[in-house]
Amino acid sequence: MTFQKFGFVTLLCIYLLILAGGIVRSTGSGMGCPDWPKCFGRFIPPTKESELPLHYEITYKEKLHGEVIFNPTKTWIEYINRLIGALTGLFVLITTLLAYKTGKKEFILSFLALLLVLGNAVLGKYVVDSFLLPGVVTIHMLLSIGVLFLLFKALQVKQNSIETSSNIRSWILLNLLICVIQIILGTQVREEMDHVIVQYGENAKSEWVSHLGMIYIIHRTFSWVLVISHLILWNKIKKSNFSSLKNYSTYLLVFLSISLLTGILMAYVDLPLGSQAIHLTISLVILGLHMNTWIKTSTNT
Repeated sequence: MTFQKFGFVTLLCIYLLILAGGIVRSTGSGMGCPDWPKCFGRFIPPTKESELPLHYEITYKEKLHGEVIFNPTKTWIEYINRLIGALTGLFVLITTLLAYKTGKKEFILSFLALLLVLGNAVLGKYVVDSFLLPGVVTIHMLLSIGVLFLLFKALQVKQNSIETSSNIRSWILLNLLICVIQIILGTQVREEMDHVIVQYGENAKSEWVSHLGMIYIIHRTFSWVLVISHLILWNKIKKSNFSSLKNYSTYLLVFLSISLLTGILMAYVDLPLGSQAIHLTISLVILGLHMNTWIKTSTNT
């Protein structure tokens, strides 16, 4: 398989990993496996309590802050997330090896992406060891964004550029940066949600959103900036003669609508199952569209 084709498959795998990570967070499965890289001391996690290590409740009590209740569903959700993470790392490694035979720039960019993936794997261990310490999860997300950008850049090295105006390209970059800010804010909201869940309990799901603080208000308000900036970009592309950007602008509106819908569902329908994971993944799809389009465009002025 060529570098271009395998690189595209690798990008899909990264998005699958992001979706899996979102499911882990939304189901509260982040500590489903309290150790790393093993899970309850096993390479294949247990499916029932009788398979757990002897005196496991004492062994993991401190790490789990006293919450030693075995939940096989959460354990396997976290374990599957780790398997997808390992597969993603392997794919990025193969992409890097293919890039070595393709070109110097492709190899350097792919190798940097591989380093970030390895760094994220090490950080993943720290996330577990720190009991989902605030801030660490946000850094985890930023490294994932970095991997996406490097791979999009690597895949566009030898591709023909799309001509557009400097004004439109600037608006693409602006929307890219706005998306990054909004994703970071959203990650901060998710971290605060973890504290709310611990404080009010799993049975108070309908009250979680109402107890979120200022960061949630900022995130929710900033969504208007996101919507307005995207509509301006869409209108500029619509009025331009750059037909090659029409599909990009259409996809933006479609995915933005899905992102807003899932955001509204989370805010007003008590966080429906899967809404958080979809919301995050779609947000990163939008970010990827901006990255890919900004990288492959050039200005005619």
